[in-house]
Amino acid sequence: MKQSNSRAVISGTVCLLIICFVVTLTVSGTRAAFKDKIAEQEWLKQQESMSRIIKADTYEELPVEEGEQAYLALDESGKTLGYIFVTEAYGYGSMISVMSGISEEQVVGVEILDCSSETPGLGQNVAEPSFSKQFKGVTEPPIVTKTAARSKNEIEAVTGATKSSTAVADAVSEAMNLYRTYIDSVE
Repeated sequence: MKQSNSRAVISGTVCLLIICFVVTLTVSGTRAAFKDKIAEQEWLKQQESMSRIIKADTYEELPVEEGEQAYLALDESGKTLGYIFVTEAYGYGSMISVMSGISEEQVVGVEILDCSSETPGLGQNVAEPSFSKQFKGVTEPPIVTKTAARSKNEIEAVTGATKSSTAVADAVSEAMNLYRTYIDSVE
């Protein structure tokens, strides 16, 4: 009797392993087969986000350190309209990914790309336009306050989400540093 139970357990285990192997191969094969289409869709989504920050005819990727992304926004004549940077900073529960547009030494727009691991109803509120629009016109690294902003570079934190708000400000500050570094290198 014990021997038949052992065989049942072993055959069940082998069956599950085969199923897992086949499913894994199928998923990875599908991803490999459609990787170009997936990359194209991701680029279109990225361009959509960039166009909400700086409307341009084309976006050219700039060389930056690994883990960072930078783009030059150009009109149809090739004139530079601004720069877009994708940076990250650690919030309350995870990294928050932020896209910042900078033109003529000031922030022209900010979009939160990912804050899905922040606390729902608190930290995730940094993705609300009422928070991100505060960054427009900032010319120096933003300072997060818990009270109403009193100066151009102060940003009022989302209530109950100071760490998440500070992470967004840190990501925007990093974008401003990348902008200054890039501008200094081309002058």
